[in-house]
Amino acid sequence: MTTKKFRMVALDLDGTLLNSNHDISDATIAHLRRLHDKGFIIAIATGRSAACTAHIIEKLDIAPIPSSTTVADNNSESAGFPLVCTNGARGLRIRKSDPDVAGHSHATNINDDGCAPPTNPFLKQTLIIDEDLFHNPLSPSLTLKTLALAHRLGCVTNYYHNHHIFAVARNEEQLQKAKRYGKLTGSTDLYIYLNEENESQLYNEDNAYGYQRAMELGPPSKLLILCGNERLDEITDKVRAELNGSSSATDQRANVIRGTPPFFVEILDPAVHKGHGLRQLCQSLSIPLDEVIAFGDGDNDMEFIQMAGLGVAMKNARDVVKEKADEVADWSNDEDGVTKTLEQFEQEGRLFFPSIV
Repeated sequence: MTTKKFRMVALDLDGTLLNSNHDISDATIAHLRRLHDKGFIIAIATGRSAACTAHIIEKLDIAPIPSSTTVADNNSESAGFPLVCTNGARGLRIRKSDPDVAGHSHATNINDDGCAPPTNPFLKQTLIIDEDLFHNPLSPSLTLKTLALAHRLGCVTNYYHNHHIFAVARNEEQLQKAKRYGKLTGSTDLYIYLNEENESQLYNEDNAYGYQRAMELGPPSKLLILCGNERLDEITDKVRAELNGSSSATDQRANVIRGTPPFFVEILDPAVHKGHGLRQLCQSLSIPLDEVIAFGDGDNDMEFIQMAGLGVAMKNARDVVKEKADEVADWSNDEDGVTKTLEQFEQEGRLFFPSIV
């Protein structure tokens, strides 16, 4: 029987490609570069925003790939690294900027408080968006309804617009939750705190519960309610019930996702999920979904691994994800599970390398 072959892998980050320290190992970087050099396409599909993913893409330092369907065609125009971000709401191609531009960004510190210059690759312009493939943000009505709900629940919300994260932290507990997320994702210098010197009761629908400035800039790619580990299941059910009329994950007026790591709830447009984003990315690359391997571990990866030609759940994945996967890896994210599983697939003859055909 002919072995089915795959020519692209799409990788979740937290809990999958990244270890428990939210970093990528040198061994993984080296192996992914080797696969790329043989014509195998590497892509990332993450719940993070593009800016929160930038330092990982910069570490990988994978050369641009041809933008046409024929990866082995050396005459094809090259395009940037393929990325699905904000859980499928946005698709991009990312590349290094011109060396003469990098390091000469006109971006100022987002809080204008005299802090050191930004370290994020987008803010310092060492990475730039090569191509904006698609974007499906939340509607204004769903955005406002979510902000009102988070306000009532006493939670701070991350509002994702372009490279920045807008937040209204009304007390020290909320501020610490935002800082925790910033540290985890390397996004501290992306935050813009919208707090005014007002009492909390002055935050209302008229000023979008403190987020009016963000809403005037444009709709969010996603909203993220920071609630803490101990309240996660409670808040997830309440958000689903309020936004969808039911605590069931199948009723879809909004796509509500239990976060990974487990201390936040994500809200997306009802039609958006990672699988939807992967399909659009593959269309832009002219690669059939059945030639793609997807690796994931969290609730937001279920549609993603189901839609790919081969869906792989990490050893450390939640049981609900393992149930949906075609295969379960023998290794966790702390054991370089992605690298070891891809090595196993290569030994089994399941990877297709156009450049050496």
